[in-house]
Amino acid sequence: MGAGTSATHIIFFIVSVVISLGVAGALFMNVQSISNAATAGSKTLSEQLKTDITVINDPAAIPYSGGIYTFYVKNTGQEDLSAAHVTVLIDGTFVPSGSLSKTIIEGDTMWQTGDVLKINATVIIAPGSHKIRVMTDNGVEDEFEFRI
Repeated sequence: MGAGTSATHIIFFIVSVVISLGVAGALFMNVQSISNAATAGSKTLSEQLKTDITVINDPAAIPYSGGIYTFYVKNTGQEDLSAAHVTVLIDGTFVPSGSLSKTIIEGDTMWQTGDVLKINATVIIAPGSHKIRVMTDNGVEDEFEFRI
């Protein structure tokens, strides 16, 4: 009778160790996943805090020539940006990339701190007050009110 009880205890012990290892493995995977998400989120937040842009046009005199409005946006943050991934909304309406021409005035390939991005927008805008919103690829934006 003693050997049967010992064998049962050993089986229960082995089963409890296997279950414990399974639970520990599952917890490790969850903690690792949360840790990776926190790392990615903090990197994105750090980039957003270092990024800033400012539309620097004169709100009363937006350059206009042949159906093209010109806006100037300065990179006032600490991060270099890609001009190719800049999104433009005028009065809440998305301006498609085919209607935009983006040129860094200094001629660089990257939009560096202090550089000015010239955006030519081929759009039809009625006379009156309007808003342009320029957004970077990491979600930082500047909104600018102007009159035509």
